[in-house]
Amino acid sequence: MKLSLKELPFYSSYDSDESNILREFYIPSLSHSILYKRLCGFFSSTSLAIAAEGICELIKNGGRMKLICGAKFTEADVEAIKDAYTKSEALIEDNFFEELENIIDEFVKDHVRAFGWMLANNLLEIKIAIVYDELGNVLDYRSIERRGIFHQKVGILEDAEENRLSFSGSQNETASGWYGNIEEFKVFRNWMDIEKSYFEADFKKFEKFWNGYSSRVKIIGLPNAIKNKLIEIRPDNIEDLNLTKWYVDKKEEKKYIILRDYQKEAINNWLLNDKIGIFEMATGTGKTYAALGCLSSVINKEQGILAVIACPYNHLIPQWIKNIDNFGIESKIIIADSTNPGWRNQLVDKIIDLETKNEKHLIVLTTHDTLPSEDFKEIMRQSDVKIVLIVDEVHGIGAPERRKALLDKYIYRLGLSATPRRWFDPEGTEILFKYFDKTVYDFPLNKAIGRFLIEYEYYPYFVTLTNDELEKYENETKKIAKAYYASKNDDEKDEWYNLLCIKRQNIVKTAYKKYDVLRQIIKQNKNIRHCLIYCDSKQLETVQDILLYNNIIQHKFTQNEGIRPINKYRGISERDYLLQEFSKGTIQVLVAMKCLDEGVDIRPAKFAIMMSNSGNPREYIQRRGRILRKHEKKKIAIIHDIIVTPSHTMLIDSDLAQLEKKIYSKELIRYKEFSALANNAVECYKSIEELENKYMYR
Repeated sequence: MKLSLKELPFYSSYDSDESNILREFYIPSLSHSILYKRLCGFFSSTSLAIAAEGICELIKNGGRMKLICGAKFTEADVEAIKDAYTKSEALIEDNFFEELENIIDEFVKDHVRAFGWMLANNLLEIKIAIVYDELGNVLDYRSIERRGIFHQKVGILEDAEENRLSFSGSQNETASGWYGNIEEFKVFRNWMDIEKSYFEADFKKFEKFWNGYSSRVKIIGLPNAIKNKLIEIRPDNIEDLNLTKWYVDKKEEKKYIILRDYQKEAINNWLLNDKIGIFEMATGTGKTYAALGCLSSVINKEQGILAVIACPYNHLIPQWIKNIDNFGIESKIIIADSTNPGWRNQLVDKIIDLETKNEKHLIVLTTHDTLPSEDFKEIMRQSDVKIVLIVDEVHGIGAPERRKALLDKYIYRLGLSATPRRWFDPEGTEILFKYFDKTVYDFPLNKAIGRFLIEYEYYPYFVTLTNDELEKYENETKKIAKAYYASKNDDEKDEWYNLLCIKRQNIVKTAYKKYDVLRQIIKQNKNIRHCLIYCDSKQLETVQDILLYNNIIQHKFTQNEGIRPINKYRGISERDYLLQEFSKGTIQVLVAMKCLDEGVDIRPAKFAIMMSNSGNPREYIQRRGRILRKHEKKKIAIIHDIIVTPSHTMLIDSDLAQLEKKIYSKELIRYKEFSALANNAVECYKSIEELENKYMYR
């Protein structure tokens, strides 16, 4: 038989800086309660999650919950209501749906889905409070905060014997890094004479709002659209969420990242260079954590720091958030990109909090496309705080439009890339190195393999163009070759040469005979798993058809796969689901284009088939590094590389033949580089010698 609340030992007050509140208060009290009433601040997915601390114990007990949240309107929302542009209920729906679509924090996601399950099983009622001023005007959330309404959290717990207690204290709605938040409240029990009057005050406060007795507060039911959405994302079985995983003492049990000596050296070099520079570190060597070490060094010494972290794609942002958590940096995080339409107002509000010292520091995660936007730049220019700029895959920000993001306002600067120099863009490279000063730490691949990355074997395959492909190539390039040799200076020659490289690449990367090699590789590896196939958009469908014909479970991995959590994929995004199933081996092959080149951590991958490759070192270095990351289930990586060689018929046209040799010599650079660090390097170099004798020295 369970104890009643009356028999549990409670302190008169709790402070999370000194006590484990989950273990000492929420879990024991909720596990002995049948009714939980809660006033939880403003209505949002985050506040719902905070209100759900320890809720699995109430669920196990068959308990019910009543929840009141304040409507969180911005000044713009209030103006729209005042001008009758929209109804308050519609704004509540829109604001909540916008936030719901962009939940990344796993704690928030799990507890919101738990509330969906409770709603579906009639164990939860939610009401929303709309607050008015003396003249009957709806108040925005800042005005509400200034007046102190909904600032206090109030909770009422009741057991089967009608023993009741209340707890009340300051409201904290920050779920990001919630284990590190300071939470404090006082507890009042109705069975203790000295505390009874305080309990009654809390009880009456909740009942006044719940029953709509407050003259300046209008209580409405949860809009049906929101209720239906919450029910839609619920788990079929509440046990599937495993909420108890959140109820461990993270302060004691969480193991944070321990930096390696070379990462510490990189951080020290950056600090000694006036907190500016580039980390030129091979893929998989931990430059992300080295960057977070730099950030941690700054925010531990200076308050009011704004950190801007720019990623090449928005699907890499959740990975950065996970790394920030693993590193142990506790901060409010704002995502500023197309997935979060409200980022502008959120960013302005939080920068004001930084300026007024209401926040110690702030991290903004954005993309290479949003960073140079006029809105983002203007907000940065208007801010009165010190800003750290960290650019992941920094080479990408050197493009003409993107380099406009490189403001003088960012006083601390760090660029990350295995290959910071831009391909065929000396101007962009020069601008990057002028802005970030220089490479302050270099950790090349040859130093990492065998220590921090696994070894690999390299298998090149050589194919020629078909007669039709060759004819097309010759027709398109003869004019360029003629113009090349007629050029008056080296700059003009370079332009024609670059154009010829592009023309050739567009034909050879989709060469038909590559598919025969793919079939051969699959035949030799019938049970292939954890394989990445890199291809061009024109190859994608044919590659997938070949895999399907051979009964290989595959999926494309492009920029079109969703990054927002949806019910279809058990509350995670389609992209995360694909990576999860690939890691388990359920999906044997991911057919990828450029979105797997940069940043995605996919450690189980141990096979790579290069169906399409450019001569751009950044591309092939990134792709190789993607499968060299260490993982307990792989000892060695295998790289299959399909290369188009020159054709004998091309050598009839001497001018074209000379240019073809020049282009092919550049492609051999990749082949030689891949061969040099491979375990089977000797075998590869023999093939190189044969190729050079056959094509290059005739």
